[in-house]
Amino acid sequence: MGLHSWYSEQVFPWILERVGGPQSHALRARCVAGARGDVLEIGLGTGQSLKSYGADVRSLAVVEPSTGMHALARKRLDACAFETQAHELGAECLPFDDDTFDAVVCTWTLCSVQEPNTVLSELHRVLKRGGRFHFLEHVRSDKPKVLAWQKRIDPLQRVFACGCTLTRDTEALIRASGFEVDRLEAIDCPDMPPPHPKLYPLILGVGRKS
Repeated sequence: MGLHSWYSEQVFPWILERVGGPQSHALRARCVAGARGDVLEIGLGTGQSLKSYGADVRSLAVVEPSTGMHALARKRLDACAFETQAHELGAECLPFDDDTFDAVVCTWTLCSVQEPNTVLSELHRVLKRGGRFHFLEHVRSDKPKVLAWQKRIDPLQRVFACGCTLTRDTEALIRASGFEVDRLEAIDCPDMPPPHPKLYPLILGVGRKS
């Protein structure tokens, strides 16, 4: 295992287990709690979202490309009261038929995927008509001074956070992908990770496949 693989599969999952405080965990819980029926979550990470799914979930398919993340998420998946399927792969080419899921969930993931337009197209494809897309993401700042700092720090962010970028305009990408955005909140979360919380403005919302 090379140095990069060792870091991404052994060290970074351990870091993610410990990043964030009560406010960021509460926001994730708000994002996840509205999902019901047959649900897909991409970017499961270490599975911290799983405890927030409600009794209205019938089944959950999860997609996560990292072996190290899956290892930490396994016990949480086994403890779920509903049927689960875990897939160790990225979200650029999902192994599901069109119109499969009632809801799709994505928390702090679209910042890191290499092809966000492709991923969003896949999420739109596998969601049923009228299905809901629940998302929580950190995004490009609309404040010039903050954006300037995001751009300065972004090269280091991509290395230490395994591809995560600070400067992606994820809201625009979601709106351009065919989802009708029914609800959107812009949030400053003070317990986001270093170097400074203001570098991680958040959006929390729900889109719908019409």
